[in-house]
Amino acid sequence: MKKLNAYTTYLFLNGMDGLTFSLITTVSLVYQVTMVGLDPLQLVLVGTTLELSAFLFEVPTGVVADVYSRRLSIIVGYVLIGIGFLVEGLFPFFATVLVAQVLWGLGYTFTSGATEAWISDEIGEERAGRAFLRGAQIENVGGLAGIALGAVLGSIAINLPIVAGGAIIIVLAAFLA
Repeated sequence: MKKLNAYTTYLFLNGMDGLTFSLITTVSLVYQVTMVGLDPLQLVLVGTTLELSAFLFEVPTGVVADVYSRRLSIIVGYVLIGIGFLVEGLFPFFATVLVAQVLWGLGYTFTSGATEAWISDEIGEERAGRAFLRGAQIENVGGLAGIALGAVLGSIAINLPIVAGGAIIIVLAAFLA
């Protein structure tokens, strides 16, 4: 199998990010209300847990990317995010949704900035601007596909897009490894 160059890998990552996150978020709140049975206060607590986790872990996880490896940081982040979504989609309880948000927030902080720093290192800062623009375009296309796929899978089972998205993210981490 031919190894993809950094630019192509970055574009692929952005497309998959758009697809998986739209796939998941298309049904996430409906799932949390209908399957998990969350009330408005619990929904606020879920969102607060995610944001607080991302805030608290941002600096410590950034050290991993800067000191050890940006690629390792991205892989660890995707694994944690994927596991978080699998936990949320497979175990419809308030406590597990909170655990899933912590995993998602922690995983996000491993990827936050690491992807952009990695591509800049690999292809150079002068070419990175073009890669960022093209990556955003591909992410939007992936997002539109994810919305459609989320609606189709959600009509089969409301947790299916969340579980499928989590599994795809873990496969993506394995691809990167």
